[in-house]
Amino acid sequence: MELTQIIISISFLAITIIIVISGIYFIGLLKELKKTFTVTNSILDDAKSITTSVSRPISSISEFIMGFKNSFSFMNKLFNKTETDSDTK
Repeated sequence: MELTQIIISISFLAITIIIVISGIYFIGLLKELKKTFTVTNSILDDAKSITTSVSRPISSISEFIMGFKNSFSFMNKLFNKTETDSDTK
């Protein structure tokens, strides 16, 4: 075997080993990325449930206050008409 063939064989072997090690590292990196996405998805689901549980009572309170306000305006209109009607008589 000539020196050139030995150098080329060693180079191919080294390149093959580097590619295999890089592939194994890349697969491990993808597994870690999958775990990270799973945890992130879980956190986002929890945040969604928290915001939903917070927004429901606030929405209910807002609807209650609007109903209270509407009833006051109705009562004011009703009593103002009654006072106006009694003043004209």
